[in-house]
Amino acid sequence: MRAAGIAAGAAVRSTVRRFPSAAGYALLCLGTGLGALVGLVLLLAVLALCLTGIGLLLVPHALRLLRRCSGFHRRLVGRRLGAEVRSPYRHAPTSPRDPAVRRDLLWLLAHGTAGTALCATALTLCSHAFNWLTAPVWWQLLPRERDAVILLNVDSWPMAATAAVGGIGYAAVALAAAGPLADLHARASRRLLVARGRASLAQRVHELTVSRSEALDAHAAELRRIERDLHDGAQADLVAVSLRLGVIRRALTHRPDDVAELVDSTQLVAEQALESLRALVRGIHPPVLADRGLTEAVRSLAAHCPVPTRTDLADPADPAGAGPGAPPRRAPAAAEAAAYFVVAEALTNVARHSGARTAQVRLRITGGAITVRIEDDGRGGAAEGSGSGLPGLRRRVAAFDGTTDLSSPPGGPTVLEVRIPCGS
Repeated sequence: MRAAGIAAGAAVRSTVRRFPSAAGYALLCLGTGLGALVGLVLLLAVLALCLTGIGLLLVPHALRLLRRCSGFHRRLVGRRLGAEVRSPYRHAPTSPRDPAVRRDLLWLLAHGTAGTALCATALTLCSHAFNWLTAPVWWQLLPRERDAVILLNVDSWPMAATAAVGGIGYAAVALAAAGPLADLHARASRRLLVARGRASLAQRVHELTVSRSEALDAHAAELRRIERDLHDGAQADLVAVSLRLGVIRRALTHRPDDVAELVDSTQLVAEQALESLRALVRGIHPPVLADRGLTEAVRSLAAHCPVPTRTDLADPADPAGAGPGAPPRRAPAAAEAAAYFVVAEALTNVARHSGARTAQVRLRITGGAITVRIEDDGRGGAAEGSGSGLPGLRRRVAAFDGTTDLSSPPGGPTVLEVRIPCGS
């Protein structure tokens, strides 16, 4: 019962925390939606002028303006969802036959009609709640002949007080609805603003070239990290052990009473060197991953996370034809290691930066891919380039031709979903 109350309180706090950004997003999108309606009219005018030849000169300018508008909205949606919305344009738009232009035209139509209506609905709820809550103020300030408050006629102090009480419920509805409506608008906009369909061969080659370059950079960075850790850790301790052994050798002749103390201190330094090597090995390929598999390794990470973390871990199915006692199917070691470090980095970010009270890790392993989803109820606002290690995580996943989706709107929640192909 107490846990349910804590969860409900956390949900209420998260809703209130997200309301200002949701209302601001709806207000801004209402303005851009009305602008989109004007843009549609202008585009139709340009198409009509094409019949006279003048419109052909205006088409490039109209398409560039369309690209700027859609680019602004991609950034706006990206901030709302906490994830980059990449532009499908590979070059300057020159024709409505360009798939990216067609996609933007469809977005312009949807944003100017359904999008505007959705944002207007969210803002109407907010304005009605404000009007009801402030009914006593309007009753006091406005002339008696102006006794109408939206959806309610106020003609006495009891009626004004009743409206204010009802406004509390109205405000609760507005608080609860603003965030989901803004998220619905943002997700629908993202689906329209990102090019769909099969990528061209040239685009696919470009993506693979970039991912290969990032994988090589990540490999080089990992080698530099290992070299630095060896130099600063185990190597320095081993040098100290060597020097202390020389001191012990001389002490055997000149100071035999000090030998025992020197041996003890040398043993301590040797143990430090051994611990440094173990930590380095765990950073390269954790023994728990090799010995017990990805599922148990992720469960161990969740158990050691400072933030209480729930796990939803599905063991991989037995291979076809395996008997009841057969070991479970394992994904390739490199893919398991990549998934392990994704979870480790994500939980580290949750503990250090999110301010979350709880987190959840969901792991699914199939014959075709490893899918990991990490969610927390923190403050949100996570972004690449903020020192959170997300670029390195994305490069690690891209090396396997995998996908990384991050959603972290201001106010939370933050959801990181990674899919790593591992065909068996």
